[in-house]
Amino acid sequence: MHNTSLKLSLASIMLLGFAFQGVSQDKKKEGKIDNSEVNVTKEQKKVIVPPPVRKLEKMVTPPNTVPRPPLRFLFSEVPNNGRITEISNQVQMPVNPVTPVQLSKYNNVIRAGFGNFGHTYLEGHAGIAVGQENYHGIYVKHNAYRLGPIGANYSGESDNQIKVHSRTQFNSVKLEGSLGWKRKGFYYYGYQPKVYSFDKETIFNSLNKFNFDGTVSNTSKTSPIDYVFRSKLSYLFTKVGANELLWDAGMSASFPLTDKLSANFDGQMVLAQSQDSLTTYRNLYKLVPNFKYKDELFSVTLGVMLANSKEKTTENETYVLPILKADYQLMDGIKLYAGYEGDVMANNLTTILQENQWLGRFQTLKPTRKLSDIYAGVKANLYGGLSGELKGSYATYKNFYVLNNSRTDSTKFEILYSNDTTKVHVTSLSGQINYEIPQLFRSSLLMDYYIYGNLGNLKEAWHRPAFKATWSNQYLIREKMLVTSDFYVLTGLKGLNGQTNQQVTLNPIFDLNLKFTFFISERFDVFLSANNILNKNYQRYLYYPVQGANFLAGLSFSF
Repeated sequence: MHNTSLKLSLASIMLLGFAFQGVSQDKKKEGKIDNSEVNVTKEQKKVIVPPPVRKLEKMVTPPNTVPRPPLRFLFSEVPNNGRITEISNQVQMPVNPVTPVQLSKYNNVIRAGFGNFGHTYLEGHAGIAVGQENYHGIYVKHNAYRLGPIGANYSGESDNQIKVHSRTQFNSVKLEGSLGWKRKGFYYYGYQPKVYSFDKETIFNSLNKFNFDGTVSNTSKTSPIDYVFRSKLSYLFTKVGANELLWDAGMSASFPLTDKLSANFDGQMVLAQSQDSLTTYRNLYKLVPNFKYKDELFSVTLGVMLANSKEKTTENETYVLPILKADYQLMDGIKLYAGYEGDVMANNLTTILQENQWLGRFQTLKPTRKLSDIYAGVKANLYGGLSGELKGSYATYKNFYVLNNSRTDSTKFEILYSNDTTKVHVTSLSGQINYEIPQLFRSSLLMDYYIYGNLGNLKEAWHRPAFKATWSNQYLIREKMLVTSDFYVLTGLKGLNGQTNQQVTLNPIFDLNLKFTFFISERFDVFLSANNILNKNYQRYLYYPVQGANFLAGLSFSF
């Protein structure tokens, strides 16, 4: 009965929630929600867990058909939320990041290419604009490697997806979102010793995901209340038999009380029905009422998070976590900030598989509580295109988790949590430096350093790095060739063979990638990508090496 009512509720929300994610909103007077869209024309490098094979290409769906603005850097105070920090080893497809002006008028594109390791690549987007604010489109992608880093075709991978998206604006309301399907196929190839004399289908798995994302937002400049409603509904199922129905919905609202003081409200609801050997129902509710005062020099936010984590038969816990944030404009271009806050993370099957696709079956899922996070930092927007940020944080967690090789099968991974009496401490220092010459050159360096303390029963922070860095550059040469480089560093990784109880220190990761895009005409360009140029078969996760040097060459047609 519970199962049926949950599915009916989610189906109703899908029919009613016709608006979609990715809100773009005009800036309003102080005290209103800042959810304005920042058009960065090259996708920011995220640190993501590398897949079993090297992925060379990714394309971002063009947001609209209006000319792209100058490049801007988006600063974010990255939350230390207890999730596994990740590294990207992908050479991203540039979506005209610093391209000639005449090339930016085409938002429909088809790209195709071939590479070593039996790599086939096809990606495309087509859409239609109705006026300045309404847009509807479709996106498709095929990216596959027939051969992998070891065992020939025992470690290949495929990634296929299709998505339709839409944006519609009325007088004072904007509706945005997408409906899509994605399938990822891969192998559990981390065998010790590496003997592949069996049917490869016995180690094959696939992740299939249907998802709907929607957002409804207020765009009226004269409305006294600003709001945004968000809804994400997905259904994930795997070849090995696990599945999860997940609904993540939320809202934010702001009510200006005076010119400088506003009352704000944020809410989130995460409902998950996971099925493996057993069916579990897990819910997380979060309410964050707060007040914000802001003038020309400083702002202060004071509030509280009320969170309730519930599992159908075993858990029903309520938490109260304080929130205090402040910033001060020290001088023109220099801002200091500090804060104290907590949080609760749901840790669902869908999100964990995004971190490590080789997760084994029958995993215990628990929420992670960030009891406190004390942080301080400084942001600087200097002259001459130079900007930067430095942040320090000291956070305390309960149910802190790591991913490590299973104690029964080293080719699969399991979730390990700190015990109930342990409060894990994570000290971090993060920084980023950006430099830009508009429409010519852009460089970004991001670094993070972590210290994990009081791990209790975990012994070590398995597969979590002590240091990671990403250095990305783009250089446009005479409006005819775009050169993109990415260099990744990841150190301090440790794994544990659960069957032998042997600790393994993984080699440092140094990953250099280059891409060259030649603009033949307004509509045609050719590209050549070289990934893992240093030719290192490093392991992000124990017993899972990545591909060595690999290449992709292809052609793009814009229309």
